[in-house]
Amino acid sequence: MHRLALAVALSTSAAALAQPAHESNEHYQSFRSWAVDTQMPNPVPNMFKFCLQAYDRMIASGVSPSTQVTEGEVSGIPWKGTVQEIKEKWCEAGLKKTTGDVAARHAPYKANLKADKLRLVIDETHGHVSSYALPGGQYTSDAKKLAAAPVWFLDVGAPSNERQYCPGGGKRKFVRKYSFDASHKLLGTTQKEFCGDPPASAYR
Repeated sequence: MHRLALAVALSTSAAALAQPAHESNEHYQSFRSWAVDTQMPNPVPNMFKFCLQAYDRMIASGVSPSTQVTEGEVSGIPWKGTVQEIKEKWCEAGLKKTTGDVAARHAPYKANLKADKLRLVIDETHGHVSSYALPGGQYTSDAKKLAAAPVWFLDVGAPSNERQYCPGGGKRKFVRKYSFDASHKLLGTTQKEFCGDPPASAYR
């Protein structure tokens, strides 16, 4: 038994020695994780930023930019090249493209909306744009229409920690009304609850 235990220990030690040093570096593992995330469908700008931050921490920890990664697949994504090549192709190029795409998508809103209206439409963290209903209940993402409307509406469901259905069986729904002044500052919000689809009168 002692010989078997010794053989297992020696085998484990040999495997550890055979593994490239960077593989056990926590900053390399973080960089790999964020880099792979940037190649998944619909990455958000922050993923590319976190990828670059992880790369900088990895290099500061002693991993050389010319380090060749251990080739293979990570979450179905081909993983090969040097860490610098991956950083440039995936993190830097991706951030440049998404930043440009987001800036172009946000431009009409930043040109027409101000203050709270702009804050409510644009999610600066993820780059998303939200649409709202205008009086009458029609949803729109048209920046000029949103700018001109003194009130907006948003359909929301019941909070997850509350009951989802009314006693009669209809699904609980809420219509939230936002009121703005001429400078696009939020004056206040009100909210009404409905069972099932809200009627047209909810959007007045």
